[in-house]
Amino acid sequence: MTSVSVDALETVRKPVDEILAAFLDRRVAELEELDPGLTAVGNEVADLVATGGKHLRPAFVYWGHRATGAAHDEAVLYPAAAVQLLHTFALLHDDVMDRSPERRGRASAFQSLADLHRRQNLEGDAAWFGIGGAILAGDLAFVWADQMFDATPVGAEVLNRARRVFTTLRVEVMAGQYLDMRLAGLPTATQDDALRVALLKSGRYTVTRPLQLGAAVGGGDGVLDETLQRYGDAVGVAFQLRDDILGMFGDPESTGKGDLDDLREGKRTVLVLKTLQRATAPQRDALQQVLGSRGLGDADADRVRGIVEESGALAEVEALIARQRAAAETALQEIRGDARGPLTDLADLAAFRAV
Repeated sequence: MTSVSVDALETVRKPVDEILAAFLDRRVAELEELDPGLTAVGNEVADLVATGGKHLRPAFVYWGHRATGAAHDEAVLYPAAAVQLLHTFALLHDDVMDRSPERRGRASAFQSLADLHRRQNLEGDAAWFGIGGAILAGDLAFVWADQMFDATPVGAEVLNRARRVFTTLRVEVMAGQYLDMRLAGLPTATQDDALRVALLKSGRYTVTRPLQLGAAVGGGDGVLDETLQRYGDAVGVAFQLRDDILGMFGDPESTGKGDLDDLREGKRTVLVLKTLQRATAPQRDALQQVLGSRGLGDADADRVRGIVEESGALAEVEALIARQRAAAETALQEIRGDARGPLTDLADLAAFRAV
């Protein structure tokens, strides 16, 4: 990661974290006033936010704002913080849907709340309690993200313009999540299907809409919106394709997510579908036998990784990422001013990161 990339993130990271920490302290205190038993579920949200993450989405909100030609403005940090809190909602629900036991080096909320159920000697099914509690924690994060967004210190016209983008972002990420679940069970899934999921679930949600959200606060226009969408869609798809590679080949201690989760869920990513297309018949049979198996172990995963590499699918997806990055570079030529350098480096970070 270059120093400019670090600056592109660090410009946003500390102030957004400070806004969120103060905001969540107040929200958890309000829950405790309602009933002390609610503190645990509020803390699941606050603790997950406190673990950090890359802060890519808030960074894209900020630099989308600067792409309009606007100077630094503290006001845009509030929708940036709202997007980070919305991402927390998505992670809490995603861990339930993917049955991922860990997130960012700590137990997932559904595991943590199940453990709480056992420690407090509550009656009933501890695992099911944990799942229900994690869903509610995600719902809280969703509501709080909306509350944070409404705290943006701008006029009503600007806030309404930005809210339209924020609403689109929220609808698209849920649509993408549903299509992702459906894709895993779709016998006729194609690479186009997987790329559509990558665009909706991750691309638009991670890059395009955050950029356009920031631009809406800064008073952007239709021409800039179109440019940001071309750049954002390309970078966002590259981001998801890299995420798929890291989900299979990454170091769990670095990525914060297990390297068996996607395989156990049987996710039909572009990487998996290209492997099925390119593999020999014996390789395809071996892959289909373990894909989606909850009992899949390290030896099975190593075999899958070998097939993915031997088939040429990994190299093909790397080439696709490079093409998406090149498309983003073409769009960047139309962006002037202070935002262009940071957006260049954020594109590299999204496409070629190691975590």
